[in-house]
Amino acid sequence: MGLFVKYLLAIGFAALAMGIQIVLLPWLAVGELHLSADQVGWVQSAVLLPGVVLMLFGGVFADRTGAVSLLPGLYGLLAVCHGVMLWQVGLGMLFLPMLLGYALLLGICNAFIQPLREKVLPQFADSESSLQTSVVQISLCVYVAQAIGVSLAGHMEQWGVTTVLAIQCAAVAVSAVLFFLLVRQGKPGRSQNDQNPVVDQQSSMVSIAEGVRFVVRHRVLKHLMVLVGFNGFMHIGVFVVALPLLARDIYQQDALYFAGLQLVFVGGNIVATLGLLRRGQVEQLGRPVLFCLLYAGIIMMAISAQPKAFGLLFLVFAWGVVAGVSASLGKSLLHQQVDESYRGRVLSIYQLALFGAAPLGALACGYAVHSWGALNLFRIGGGLSLVLFVLYLGVRPFWNISTESVRTP
Repeated sequence: MGLFVKYLLAIGFAALAMGIQIVLLPWLAVGELHLSADQVGWVQSAVLLPGVVLMLFGGVFADRTGAVSLLPGLYGLLAVCHGVMLWQVGLGMLFLPMLLGYALLLGICNAFIQPLREKVLPQFADSESSLQTSVVQISLCVYVAQAIGVSLAGHMEQWGVTTVLAIQCAAVAVSAVLFFLLVRQGKPGRSQNDQNPVVDQQSSMVSIAEGVRFVVRHRVLKHLMVLVGFNGFMHIGVFVVALPLLARDIYQQDALYFAGLQLVFVGGNIVATLGLLRRGQVEQLGRPVLFCLLYAGIIMMAISAQPKAFGLLFLVFAWGVVAGVSASLGKSLLHQQVDESYRGRVLSIYQLALFGAAPLGALACGYAVHSWGALNLFRIGGGLSLVLFVLYLGVRPFWNISTESVRTP
């Protein structure tokens, strides 16, 4: 079994667990504890908030030679978190403070896992394919595994929460084992920096501020981070808070329907990545990323019109297609623009822009839903997306970026 296949399997099992979390965590808040909109916002913020505080430190850590050897241990710690929650739920001790603590621990682990896992992607990428193709293949694996996880979580009312948590815990443990084998077999710590100890010593001493300055001075990355930050604040915020409340309060549906919404969204991600694989290399990466903002705004406006239950499923599927294209091409653009010595920090800034803005968006959306209602929130988010799209039509460096112009501030 090749390194790339093992990497896909490791990522896949971790994504399966994440798919379960996508449904399980908000539904525990909405369906089991029957929390209010602002309390749901706090729960969703707890799992995203550590990214604000720790993601940049995780990026600096990822840039250190040999840091990837700790990736199996981080996944093992994540499995322990799920195991403790499984034990508590089995004892019937599901309370809001316990759920908040669980969400917070998940966020802390992911703050270090995400930049480290993305950092080593080029080292495990398929040598016969371009980096962009490898990124899309990995995205497809993630989306398929998440779809399986979402499907499993959708049956938690029939199987029980403890069964679903046990599956989640086992999936993360398998991912930890696979990454342990990868570290031993592939020795991914050997990078360009290892071949030049002086360069490695210098890069490990570069501060977080220098990584931020690199992004701010880069003619493409600074715009990408603005768009990613907006997606995190507005789109993820609306999705994780307003969507479960919409399913419960407006459509009067249960956990199975909410899991269906999550499943069709991931299904849209899968369709998007299959389409990108079929299309091949995309030359002007900035343009489709920008147009995804337009399409997302239109979809959110359509959801605000309160379609029928089946229509909502279709719109969420379309939203998943748009999000899948945006995520795959945005990350491909980032990898092409950053060299090895800065990749960990820039990836952490990317994750910070996305998942650091998300908890703020979740909090704001929670209070907005409480004051104005979920449908009005979709209308506001869609309108702001359309405004930002129009503004960015005039940003020529991002509009004209191509695969040839890479890695230059």
